[in-house]
Amino acid sequence: MELKLAENIRRLRKEKSMTQEALAEALGVTSGAVYKWEAELSTPELSMLVKLAELFDTSVDTLLGYEASDNRRQVIIDRIYSYSAKKDVRAIEEAELALAKYPNDYWVIMAAANTYSNFGLEGINGKSRDKAMIKKAIALCEKASRIVPHDVDPKYGKLSVLGNIATLYYFIDEKEKALDMLKEHNEAGVFDTRIVTMMSMRGDTSEDCFMKITGSFWDANSNLINTTFALLLFYKNRGEMDRIKTLAHWGIDYVRGIRKNDDPCFLDKLNVAFFTAESYACLKSGDPDKAETLLRDARKLADRFDQAPNYSIDILKIFDNKRDGALIDLLGKTAHEVIENLIGMIGDKKFTSMWKELKK
Repeated sequence: MELKLAENIRRLRKEKSMTQEALAEALGVTSGAVYKWEAELSTPELSMLVKLAELFDTSVDTLLGYEASDNRRQVIIDRIYSYSAKKDVRAIEEAELALAKYPNDYWVIMAAANTYSNFGLEGINGKSRDKAMIKKAIALCEKASRIVPHDVDPKYGKLSVLGNIATLYYFIDEKEKALDMLKEHNEAGVFDTRIVTMMSMRGDTSEDCFMKITGSFWDANSNLINTTFALLLFYKNRGEMDRIKTLAHWGIDYVRGIRKNDDPCFLDKLNVAFFTAESYACLKSGDPDKAETLLRDARKLADRFDQAPNYSIDILKIFDNKRDGALIDLLGKTAHEVIENLIGMIGDKKFTSMWKELKK
C-alpha cells in the first residue's frame, strides 16, 4: 500500500501559505522535523498526525493517502445520494453517521450538505421549508469551501460550493447577501443566470435587469447550440445517423418555437446547419434523394439569408426591443460558409461531391 504522507504534508502546507518554520511553530516542533517529514526521512507520531489533520482541516486517512478507507467511504457517500434522490429520510441519518466518521472529508461533507439542502428546501413529510436544515447545509458548505481537494474537478470545486451557499442564503430570506456573494464571485460570468433569476424573483423590472437577462439568454442559447453541434459531430464519428436526424429535427423545431415569423433572420443560419446535418444522415442511411432535397433546402435558405442578413433580435417572440443579436458565428460568417465548413468537418467524399454538384 502506497502512502503519500510526505507529499500531502508539503502540499497542504503550501495551500495554507505556510513555511516549514511556520508549520513547525504551529505544531510545537522544530523546522528540522518538518523538513524530515516532507523529505520522507522520518514519520510523525500518531498524536502528531492527528494535530496535522486538525490543522489542515482534513482527516488522518486523507493525510496519509489511505485508499482503502476512501473505498469504504465512497460506499457511504453513494448510499447518501441514493436515499436523497428517492426522497428517503434515511439519507439524513446516513449523512450524520458519515460526518461523525469522516468529519473533515470534503466529499462526505458535500454529500451531507446536499442532503440537508434538498430536505431543507422541500420539507419533510409534507412540512414546509426547514430553515434550520438549510442553515446546516450552509455551514457544511462553508466548511467544505475551506478544504477543497487540490485535484478536484473545477465543476465541483470552491466556486461551485460558493454558488451553492449563496443560493441557500436566498432561500432563508437573506436575499441581498445571496446576490452580493454571487456578484463577488462571478468569475467569467459563471453566476450570471443565477443573479438575473434572483433579481427577477425579487421583483426587479429595471432596464438593467432586462439587459442582464438578455445577455444570459444569449450565453445559454449559444451553449445549447454549440453543445448540439458537438453532439451532431460526436454521433457522426460513431456512425449513429438516427440520432443525428433526431437532433436536427429538434434544432429546427427549437428555432421555429422562438421566432415570431418566417422573415429572414440570423436563426436561418442555424437551420442551414441542421438541414445540412440531416442531409448527411439521410445519405449515409441509404436515402440519397431525401439527402439531396434537404441539401437544396439548406442552400435556398442560405441564399435568402446572405442576400439580406438580419441580426435583429426583434424577430424573436420573447424580445420586443430591437437590438443586435449575439449569434456566435462558430461555423461561418455567412450562411453559405456554414454549409461549406460543416461539410468540411464531416469529411465524407460522397457528401462533398453532392454539394459540389448542387452548386453548379
